[in-house]
Amino acid sequence: MAHLIGRESEIAVLTEALGRAAEGRGGAFLLLGEAGVGKSALLAEVAGRARDTGMRVLVCVGVPASAGWAFAGLRQLLDPVLDGVDALLPATREALLTALGEADADGVPIQRVALAVLQLLSDAGQQMPVVVTVDDIHWLDRATSRVLAFVARRLADDAVLLLAAGRLGETDDNPLAEADLPDLPVNPLDRRAAEALVDSRVTGLPPAVRERLLAAAVGNPLALTELATVADRVGDDPAGPALPLTDRLDRVFGAKARRLPEPAASMAAIVALNDADAVSEALAAAGAITGRPVALDDLSAAEHAGLMWVTAGHAGFRHPLMRAAVDRAIPAERRRAIHAALAQSITTDDDRRLWHTALATAEPDEAIAVALEHMARRRAQHGGDSTAAVALEHAARLSPDPVSAARRLAAAVSVYSFTGPGTSIRRVADRIDLDLLGPLEGALVSALVATTAVDRWAGPQNRVLQAELMLRHGRDDPARAMELLSSNALLSWWGNFDDGAREFMVRAVDSLLMADDAPLRLLGEAVSHPFARGDRVRGLLSARSPAELGGLDQMKLGDAAICVGALPAALTHLSKAVTGLRHTGQFAELLSALTPQAWAAVLMARHDMATNAADEALRIAGEVAFPRTAITVMLAAAMVAARRGETRAAGEVAARAEAGLAHAGAFPLLSMVQLVRGTAALADGDPERAFAALLEVCDPGARAYQQNARVWALTDLMDAASLCGRLDEVRSLHASLTDLARRSGSPQLLVATAASAPLLAEPGRAGAAFDAAFAAGIEQWPWQRGSLLLSYGRWLRVQRRKTESREALRSAYALYEVIGAPAWAERAAAELRASGESMGSRSPRAASALSRQELQIASLAAQGMTNREIGERLFVSHRTVRNNLYRIFPRLGVSSRGELAEALGQQGRQWTGSNDVREEHAGGHTFSA
Repeated sequence: MAHLIGRESEIAVLTEALGRAAEGRGGAFLLLGEAGVGKSALLAEVAGRARDTGMRVLVCVGVPASAGWAFAGLRQLLDPVLDGVDALLPATREALLTALGEADADGVPIQRVALAVLQLLSDAGQQMPVVVTVDDIHWLDRATSRVLAFVARRLADDAVLLLAAGRLGETDDNPLAEADLPDLPVNPLDRRAAEALVDSRVTGLPPAVRERLLAAAVGNPLALTELATVADRVGDDPAGPALPLTDRLDRVFGAKARRLPEPAASMAAIVALNDADAVSEALAAAGAITGRPVALDDLSAAEHAGLMWVTAGHAGFRHPLMRAAVDRAIPAERRRAIHAALAQSITTDDDRRLWHTALATAEPDEAIAVALEHMARRRAQHGGDSTAAVALEHAARLSPDPVSAARRLAAAVSVYSFTGPGTSIRRVADRIDLDLLGPLEGALVSALVATTAVDRWAGPQNRVLQAELMLRHGRDDPARAMELLSSNALLSWWGNFDDGAREFMVRAVDSLLMADDAPLRLLGEAVSHPFARGDRVRGLLSARSPAELGGLDQMKLGDAAICVGALPAALTHLSKAVTGLRHTGQFAELLSALTPQAWAAVLMARHDMATNAADEALRIAGEVAFPRTAITVMLAAAMVAARRGETRAAGEVAARAEAGLAHAGAFPLLSMVQLVRGTAALADGDPERAFAALLEVCDPGARAYQQNARVWALTDLMDAASLCGRLDEVRSLHASLTDLARRSGSPQLLVATAASAPLLAEPGRAGAAFDAAFAAGIEQWPWQRGSLLLSYGRWLRVQRRKTESREALRSAYALYEVIGAPAWAERAAAELRASGESMGSRSPRAASALSRQELQIASLAAQGMTNREIGERLFVSHRTVRNNLYRIFPRLGVSSRGELAEALGQQGRQWTGSNDVREEHAGGHTFSA
């Protein structure tokens, strides 16, 4: 194997990575550098070393002509290992085969395809270590890039090394480039290495010519080797203006291509424009172009010129710059003729034949546009959203009717909203004349564009404008009206609207032709006017049978339940939604269900559930790229961290979230930031800081004010006010929320106001206030119940009823221990000590021995799930699951999976309000802990 000059350090890094992969400690690297700097040579060098040591090498290369074809790179990559698909779980196997075009199914989700590829490579790595090289990722189809980005982040426990290479400055919005992989810069060669490379290629160059060559190539290996062949023409005037390096190389390669005889010249142009590398297609197309039969030997001139390679029925260019030079040199008319010839030569793939037919067509053609639209629909059903979007763009280009063109571009925007990137959405939207669309369709395009703007929040005020459109046009276009309602419905809840605006928005929902108990209607009512429509929504929620609904409808009902304060019902619906969406592999929708599940679990003090939901959501968020959703779910996880005493980490999350949300102008969402800060301050024993943070959620003049989220903050705000002697400052707030609770019937608000009312009661009426609070249905609300028990026990102690106080305080202590809130448990313990009861030291939870992922794996294994099933649930390989279980067993002191359930018994308990540990009585109240 030829030695690469000047790449010793890069080869050392990659050789070490090869060794780790061979030992089952895989990973990934991203190689970035300018065109021709030697990335491909490095990949080839590593691949050769891998083969020499008995490793399997899988290869794929991005090609401009196939960049729009979903999973084109994946088909190229996986062909040698597809015999392992039978080991995959059925749904995963079907998703992969459908994506690769080897099975028929509808609606394949790309994340399930990614899981299949991860498991397939993991299995292959167990037979022999695997090296995956992915070159020219800037030209790789987006679907393959998304799949490999998913895989690359999850190889730490597998005998698989993934190496991706891309061109510096050309990987914006590329999932592989944005996957936070360790990067290995591939820089130009230093002077000594450049000289050595030139001298190894050309001897006897005059010193002046050699110097001009070195100066022109600026350390680029491709330039050094290719320009050396025309060294006498490099840099005629060293003092004059120099062409950019790529332009110099383009001239060299273009000149070589122009000197090719026919039919080699036509063959080279055909291969440059084809989205496949089959020689048979190129030969047939060349015959149509030249008007005579063309044989394989006719390509020898291109091989001898150093432009192309031909092997085993396939042909390609030696370097992407060579292909690009040939491509750029093809005039438009000849380009269309080549695409027409390719369309004739393709006999087994209707979509590819249609694609080349479309590219060969210069004038508008409605028949082809319709065919492309149909193709887009098929591709989207098979996971090829990126292909579908590009097909719709071309359909718009060929549409004779401007209205049809606008409609097809709007459809492309809608498809891009599922795949990203945001730049594509905005690029296509900028080409749409919204005046040519219906009002609702135009509003939907604007809404989708707004969702991609990470630095700009459209804000809930847009919902009022959308409501007006729905009232005016909803009956004419009901499907579009409901799509518009669904696109960003929750913005209505997050807005700080007066009753007039809310009544207007709910009128728009009422105007749509939906059944009274339709999930979308209930969600629309709940977000538009949560307090006025709360009773109706809660009644219909309780009447619905959860078993009759799919995951998306369950998610809508769960969101509606949160908005109207029915959190126990929300957790029921959202848990079913998560299970259903996870099973069907609808991962973007799953993220949208996990995020409210995490927050509902936080508000119900179901901390393990909240953590699991947040962890799963964050794993998905990295794949579907919804940054604002990721911020929201990170804040839910930070709430749990704060309650568990991890206040520094929680504060860091809050600071990052505040920066992003404030920059975008999403000020109502800052209420969640302040909730985290207030909770962390209480955990740190700083009630003044907690009071200041939480008051911002409830103060209409504060930046973080959010009228509906006030109920989320009320319990901790009242506790903080009590601890720092500032209750008078919140009396009017509590009174107004108490009145709202009575009028609305919101269970969450009724419980929160009742639980905190005794803190404000006159001395002689506190007992009656506590009686009313315990009778307010608080058993299902652990956080409010803990606060009430603690304040009641403290009040009894101050009243010198110490014996009675201990019963309430023991219950508070036990509750906070169970739900995992050590600072609050310590407050209860301090009150117990003040009452005269000695407290032993707290026993550590079993969970303290495990990381979050280990705890999730152990819990799922204890439920009887296999390693493969756990891997799919947690989006990791089954080998990662196995390795984690090896570490978990000794930490928990078990030797088999059957012992896990007992070992996890205490740490896995959740407070539900009915699983009593013991019952104690004080002042006529029964306390369950």
